[in-house]
Formats: sequence, structure tokens, C-alpha cells
Amino acid sequence: MGADANGRREGGAGARALVVGLLAASALALGCLESRFIPVPEPVSVRLGEIERLPLFESLTPAPESNAKRADRLYTLFEQAGCSETLVRELAGGAPTPNVVCVLQGRTPWTLVVGAHLDKAGEGSGAADNWSSIALLPTLYKSLRKEQRNHTFMFAGFSHAQLKQTGSRGFLRRMSDAQREKILAMVNLKGLGLSSTALWQGQADRNLRQDLYAVARALDLPLREVRFFQNVTTDVRAFRLWGIPAITVHSFDSKTARILARPELDGDAFRIDIDQYYDSARMLATYLAYLDDTMRIRREKSQQAGR
Repeated sequence: MGADANGRREGGAGARALVVGLLAASALALGCLESRFIPVPEPVSVRLGEIERLPLFESLTPAPESNAKRADRLYTLFEQAGCSETLVRELAGGAPTPNVVCVLQGRTPWTLVVGAHLDKAGEGSGAADNWSSIALLPTLYKSLRKEQRNHTFMFAGFSHAQLKQTGSRGFLRRMSDAQREKILAMVNLKGLGLSSTALWQGQADRNLRQDLYAVARALDLPLREVRFFQNVTTDVRAFRLWGIPAITVHSFDSKTARILARPELDGDAFRIDIDQYYDSARMLATYLAYLDDTMRIRREKSQQAGR
């Protein structure tokens, strides 16, 4: 099914096409500088599979009670999405719960990592922090696998983010230097579905931030910027230590961010808004397909500049 630059559907069947035009670079000065800022002025057309509402919502409930059950459930959801030959459980950093990693092989070994933490903090259902993000990973995989991509995508549920990002740090340490150098970016998902889509202000790589705004405008969806308290940590930290550009996409606002300090409120005082969750899923699926092209364009420009 097609869509124009405003997100309107054009009809047709199969994969959805979308033409995304970028914002002016001068409007996007805020951000982190892990990677050199390279604007991509020309529109990019992306194609991806439709996000189906019913399977998306069915994966949300019920949120598994324990971290081990979350890892098992994620593994099953990946299998149901068609990822089996490249699906692994891996213990990392001494964590008792494994990381769950599904790889979508692209035309090149250049890699984009899409991750979310598996563990929940203390009491509460952990539906928003962070099962809603974990449950979305297989859907994103399925939306991209309709066509072969330029880059390899690694979808990862990381264990024990609450304990010094044990899972994501171990994930990176297991790699060789050559493998880590092939990782172009990390997109981290946290607390999706509580409100409209937001990014962590001040933490996002400039190129990744620019591209997310371009997609939000093309789909005519809101995108907010929210800065967390300093004591909130994510798996982005592990990737930044290796100099890998990253961005955290979430849905917290000043009210729902209370979950981060009081996890017993998760699933009780605050619940997933299914319409907002669906919009975030649409934005993220389009964003990943878009990054697959913009990352290629930036690599080509860097190579040309280096000659």
C-alpha cells in the first residue's frame, strides 16, 4: 500500500512506499557529535511491510512477569515473525538472563542495531518499561524483511540494563574489533505507547535525529523531545563507549516519567495507549527503512570526500 509524503495512502497491495524529504540542516543544530554531520538533501523512497494492528496488540498482553519469561516470549515472537535461522540466545557479562538477538542479513555487513532492554525494575507489570518496546522488535523485523536491505539489521533484547547495561556491554565485548567497526548506529527503544513518540533530548546523534524528524514530518505524526533525569540510564551508554552513534526513542512525558522512579505504577496508574503505540510502530518501521538508505548515501558521500 502506498503513501505520499504526507502519509496519505495511495492504494495498491503489498509493501508500502513512502517518499521522505529531509528538513533543512540549519534547523537541526542540537544533538550529539559521535558521527560527522552529513545532510542528505534529496528525498529518499522507502518500502516496507504493513504494520498490522491485531498481531501488534496481541504481542503486548500479557506482559511476562519475570525477566526469564520475557526472554522466552521474545524468542517465540521472533520465531513467529519468521526469524529462526539467525535467532540466538546469548549469555553476556555474567547476566543470568540471555540477550535475544535476531539478525536480518543485508547486502553488506554494515550494521544497524535496534535494541531494547528486557528486564523490568522491581514491582509493577513492566508493560511500558519495557515490554512494549521489546514486543515491537519482531514487528519491526517483519516489516523490513519484505525486501532485501542495504544494511544488516540486528534486533536485540538486552538483559540487565538496570545493572550497568550488562547485556548490551557483553553483546559488544563478544564482537571482534572488525565486527564492532561495522556498526553504524544503534536505535534504542524505551517506554513506548504511553504518549506520542519522543526522543531523548541532547543524547541523540545529529544524523539520526535529523532522519527521525524527516520521517515524522512525512507521516504527519508528532515528535517530541524530552530530557530525562541524569540518573536514568539506557543501553545507549554501552554503544557510546565504543563511539557508535545512537538515539533513544520513547514516549515519556513529565507525568509518565514517574514510572522510572516508581515502577509499581507501570500497568496500574499508567497504561499503554494503543493508538499512540501503533503510531510509534509506524514511525519506527519507516525510520529504519529510511535509515537503510540514508546511511548508504552518507557512506558514499564520505568515501567520495576521502578520495
